[in-house]
Amino acid sequence: MIYRKLYTTVIIRVISILINSFLLAFVWFKYQDVLLKLNLIIVLILQTVFLIRKLNRLNYDLENFFKAIQNNDTTVRFNSKQNTDYPELYEQLDLVNSDICKIKIENENQNQFFKVLVEHVGVGLLAYNSDGKVTLFNKAAKELFNKSHVYHIDDLDRVQFGLSDYVMKLEPSEQKLLSLSRNHELIQLSFKASNLKMIDQNIKLISFQNIKNELDERELDSWQKLIRVLTHEIMNSVSPVKSSISTLVEMYTDQDTGVHISLSKINKEVIEDTVEGLDIIEERIAGIVKFVGQFRDLTLLPAPVFSEVNLVSKIQNLLKLLKDDLIKENIELTFTYPKNNVVVKADSSMIDQIFINLIKNSIQALELRADKRIEVRIETNDQNRHFIELEDNGCGIKDEYQTEVFVPFFTTKKNGTGIGLSLSRQLMRLQTGTLSFKAEPNKTVFRMQF
Repeated sequence: MIYRKLYTTVIIRVISILINSFLLAFVWFKYQDVLLKLNLIIVLILQTVFLIRKLNRLNYDLENFFKAIQNNDTTVRFNSKQNTDYPELYEQLDLVNSDICKIKIENENQNQFFKVLVEHVGVGLLAYNSDGKVTLFNKAAKELFNKSHVYHIDDLDRVQFGLSDYVMKLEPSEQKLLSLSRNHELIQLSFKASNLKMIDQNIKLISFQNIKNELDERELDSWQKLIRVLTHEIMNSVSPVKSSISTLVEMYTDQDTGVHISLSKINKEVIEDTVEGLDIIEERIAGIVKFVGQFRDLTLLPAPVFSEVNLVSKIQNLLKLLKDDLIKENIELTFTYPKNNVVVKADSSMIDQIFINLIKNSIQALELRADKRIEVRIETNDQNRHFIELEDNGCGIKDEYQTEVFVPFFTTKKNGTGIGLSLSRQLMRLQTGTLSFKAEPNKTVFRMQF
């Protein structure tokens, strides 16, 4: 409708100009009336000026409208009553302007909401661009670092030397723990990084929070579990020793007088009982020595020697090594892996130790099953982190035991030592990886994530 009216106006004015032009030409050659010619010329000029002015006025209004939008100016209004030529057009321009104003207000409200949210959240947030300029440093970050302002990422070195390099080396979705001294107090900060692609720049967002209280609670809980297990094992060994010593003391003591018996009363039977009691004491002390040795081996682990390890070929070789054990137990094994090689930086011998321990645990868990199955998988998650999963359809892990699985010396097996899984988890941590499990009825999955 708007364009039709514009076309009609232009056509009428152009036709009027043409008619006036023909009339001027006719008068110019037929009549010698100078005044009439002058009037026709003036009318033709006015028609042309009015047409140009008409078009320029619309162009001028549209230009002002688009400039206002470009400059985020929503105060411009086009009153349709004052613009009788194109009231529908100006009404639509006012509606567009009103919608832009509403969107601007909504965006401003959301911006204010997120600003308050960022300041209110208890997690420290720090963002910086490719030039190292800090663009976000919220209230929680100021309190954790005890600094009111951080303008450049290098300013973090004033909090603790090397902190800026530590932050810049964080990979996306990587979570690391750092001890930080603040106001003569040691806090534990958990760091996590994310990369953001903006229109004109790249932003790296770092989140961090103090998890010292949580770590202290976990540490206390771990110590309580460990002490409970140690106490149980030591008491099991000490009790027979104490009982044997008491029996020997009674054998060499006169029950009536309470004094030691004479050598003449020591016969062959007493000597045999004495040797038997000493054997029991020796056996129990040897058990304690062995137990303490295992505990020492668990706490004095060697540093990992990192190298590039092809997980597919590594697991294939280990499964060949364990083939006889699997066939002997009549276990069906499946191994799935990607077509491309999966290479990680890890300690090759530690991977061997962990995987063999997990396989042997699965074999033991399948003892009472008729259809024995073990499935080994090598996969990659969304964060491009590689992992090995080992799944069996054995007896599973009871709910009450699941929190104790990685506690040193805890075991439900008759001849188990209780150090295999705890040692395996520590070996994975030394390689900056994790060992976790998921247990369901008749199904257990252990995951080695690198």
